Amino acid sequence: MNLENLHDHLPYLSYGFRTLTTEERMKLEHSLRLLQQMQHLDAVYFLGKLEGLEADYLLAFGCPSRDIFLGRKFFYSLNLTDWYQLLEPKDWCRDWDQMEVPFQGDPAYKVLQDLGPKYALNEDLVPVVEGERLILNVKEQNRLWFVMNSILDEAVIVPRGVLYHTVEGQSVINPFFHGIGINDSLKLHNYHHFRKPIGEPGKNLLKRDDCNYFLDVFDSADDVIPKEHSFAVTRDPQRDVFMLKSLHWPGMTSFHRANSDVYGFFYFGDGRKNWDLLFKI
Repeated sequence: MNLENLHDHLPYLSYGFRTLTTEERMKLEHSLRLLQQMQHLDAVYFLGKLEGLEADYLLAFGCPSRDIFLGRKFFYSLNLTDWYQLLEPKDWCRDWDQMEVPFQGDPAYKVLQDLGPKYALNEDLVPVVEGERLILNVKEQNRLWFVMNSILDEAVIVPRGVLYHTVEGQSVINPFFHGIGINDSLKLHNYHHFRKPIGEPGKNLLKRDDCNYFLDVFDSADDVIPKEHSFAVTRDPQRDVFMLKSLHWPGMTSFHRANSDVYGFFYFGDGRKNWDLLFKI
């Protein structure tokens, strides 16, 4: 949720069965504005809350420039008042998203987890052990950065037209976005990942007959495997609000009110990825 729309968009938390008290809302908005001034950020977004056993992490990220993905900074707070920056760990790997140990709520806490041996298929397609056992020793603060980065890259989506690719190669928020229609809001190919495009721009553009270079170079949400089963789309017919919940990262919810400029996203979860999704379809 963009700080500029935070007051109006916080009620949408109720669609994820979450809420903040009036005192929490006031503290959050005040502290994020101070953070924006102190860090000289062009924009600040409240991401949500990662729930730990002993304490919860409030999550936010900021954009130093007009390009919302250039030099993006991650922050966390334990009390809605003091914010601390999360720096990218020097040595991190994708295996971290397999960690199942719950977060404690202590940034200095170290997690030790044995992921077991790695397996590979031999010429007869029989699984055989390959290499030594993978044992992770990760500081919770570093794991928190990894989870935030993964959620933003994999699970946050926004309606087509929110992101605009300028002729200078910048990714900016489109100030002329006015929403997508009711029928279009039900279809995942009308949503884009909130990240720099990973797929080839040419392939992204060819997916649409009505493609627009400045809007459609971004990756479509319907490409996530398993296709059509990575997001659950629901609608509130009384307000025409569409909720798109990630099934890979439970607790990650994006929302859009059809035919309006109202959109956003929030995460309220335990920081663990759902690796059992393919077995539940």
